[in-house]
Amino acid sequence: MLAACGNKQATITQGESEANFVTLGTMQYQVQLSRQLNSSDTGDRALLIGIPPTARVVGPKEIWFGVWVRVTNKSGSPARSADQFKIVDTRGRSYKPVALQSVNAFAYRTSVVQSVYPTLNSVSTNTPPGGALLLFKLPLDALDFRPLDLAFSSTTLPGHTSTVLLDV
Repeated sequence: MLAACGNKQATITQGESEANFVTLGTMQYQVQLSRQLNSSDTGDRALLIGIPPTARVVGPKEIWFGVWVRVTNKSGSPARSADQFKIVDTRGRSYKPVALQSVNAFAYRTSVVQSVYPTLNSVSTNTPPGGALLLFKLPLDALDFRPLDLAFSSTTLPGHTSTVLLDV
């Protein structure tokens, strides 16, 4: 049985798909898109700028995988965005994003969010998919153990984690 009181919307911390807005603290997160990236594709090459030298080589059994995230803060007070992300497969294996260098204009950066991140008129907002990029290097077989979850948390909110089921 579901009961509702007034106009208060339920807080969702586990999204069943990328279409869901998921809450962590006072912020809402939405995955705009997730997909495999191809370093041979001209459009994808710009997304792969700023990979640290130690992470640049992708083996024959690895892939680049991008997740684009948009953050909304409707609290009226500035708040720090999530700073810990990982993809988790059905085996329970987790994969952390590659820390992209500052030359990558599309990269997700933890920041204090006034209203929306990435900010309006930024490169990330003005190009599809309209979110900031989290780049992962995944073993190819991770795609065999779907669904994949994006789990995220913040050091400012210990013990709180939210998740989104990725549309892979």
